[in-house]
Amino acid sequence: MPPQPTVVPTLATGASGEIESMALITETASSEYYAITYWSDGLRINGFLGRPNGDGAYPAIIYNHGGYQETGTLEGWEIVPAVEAGYVAVASQYRGNGGSQGQDGFGGADVNDVLNLLPLLQQLPYVDPERIGMLGHSRGGMMTYLALKQDTLAGTHNIKAAAAIGGVADLLALCKERPMFCSMVGVQPEDDPALYEARSATNWPQLINAPLLIEHGEADQWVSIDQARRLAKSLKEAGKTVEIVTYPEEDHELSKHYGGWPDALRWFQLYLGTPGEDHSFESHGDAMLVAITWFKTFYRGQ
Repeated sequence: MPPQPTVVPTLATGASGEIESMALITETASSEYYAITYWSDGLRINGFLGRPNGDGAYPAIIYNHGGYQETGTLEGWEIVPAVEAGYVAVASQYRGNGGSQGQDGFGGADVNDVLNLLPLLQQLPYVDPERIGMLGHSRGGMMTYLALKQDTLAGTHNIKAAAAIGGVADLLALCKERPMFCSMVGVQPEDDPALYEARSATNWPQLINAPLLIEHGEADQWVSIDQARRLAKSLKEAGKTVEIVTYPEEDHELSKHYGGWPDALRWFQLYLGTPGEDHSFESHGDAMLVAITWFKTFYRGQ
């Protein structure tokens, strides 16, 4: 009898954007928070989802965190301001981050982990698929710009408004100031300048079509405010809808301005809100503080 071939079982994978698991973390007076695992390019990606506890349909915000690998890993509280203000919010750990499968690409294929949150939200019955926005901080700002670029190239316009806080708009400039980030990309700028250009929104303002708010601290110690100013200038020259808000003596995290959320929520109210809805920081700030304190005290991404 001839030898039989070895059959290697294949692991079932879900479609990109499909939620594999969803575990309740906590509830507040008005909201619910979950740890989730979803599929992206055949990889299991971890993240968080929060939602108002009514029927909806609610506007939604995708939050893109900063950092790389285990630096900047989400702890759950990051989406609280959006959720307590009345949005469904979801955030990805990106591949290679926070227990997610795959390898961190720092603006490469990992951008798909952000884009695949769009079909995830669109299939939820309590989300209004015509009112989805995106917010990113630092590296998450770069991820947001790249997602907007892909949204334009695909001709989909799924992202209706966006905000970037301390966002990386010129990766080459960042690497010149802080060479450590070149190692995150995996190749030096002189060896593949086109790769750096492709990840720098300052090179393609014409590909950003969603209304964009840019927030930046004038004393940002990680990402130069010059990046924000140059991107805003080029977007205005290209006829795009953009607003830039800078904060004197503020740091990368906008620590004295609640991480930039008050202005971000004002921006999303303009483009994602409907008459009669109040998603303002002023109305929901106390509830945000209570929920953030709970996460930082009792959970912290455990």
